[in-house]
Amino acid sequence: MSALKASRLEKAAMTVIEANGPEATGKTRSRFAAALFVRGQSEARRKIEEIAPSHVISITLPGHSYLGPRGIPADRQLFVSFDDVEDETAPNAPDTAMVKRILEFARAVPEDGKLLVHGLLGVRRSAAVALGLLADRLPPVEAAQALAPLCSQPPDPHPLVLKLFDEVLDLDGALGEAATMRFVQGRGAILRRATGT
Repeated sequence: MSALKASRLEKAAMTVIEANGPEATGKTRSRFAAALFVRGQSEARRKIEEIAPSHVISITLPGHSYLGPRGIPADRQLFVSFDDVEDETAPNAPDTAMVKRILEFARAVPEDGKLLVHGLLGVRRSAAVALGLLADRLPPVEAAQALAPLCSQPPDPHPLVLKLFDEVLDLDGALGEAATMRFVQGRGAILRRATGT
């Protein structure tokens, strides 16, 4: 990624905080408020110094080797492991306990911190986690609008992870609906609606 594109992505991450942070929304600091970046495992490892995250959420696949960033202090890195499945009864499916752990970890990141969320490709599971974190501080439609500039790949948020964030954040399905309206499911391409952005 070019330095210019990296600079634009970082600016987008900071703009989301400045324009929509706790002061703008009236939400308390118990919400996630740090800068956010979404990458794939390989890119996260290769660009770790460029991104310079203060904290990392590493989403792994059960039974697979971890090839992401190394050397992150244990108290600043959260590992969550689940399969890319949409059936919540499947073995190794994501669950509400996992979403609660992610929220607890992310909410503890200082406002001036940088949170890197990465999965294998940075497209489905990590994009859904990032969207859930954005929905912790923004209305679901605004969260969906804010996601793409924070991702290095076109996001295709994982529907089951979104459903779980919807439940834990008590959003009554609004997050999943916002993602369905904003993103073309299963193609990894963004569907621009109404706003023309």
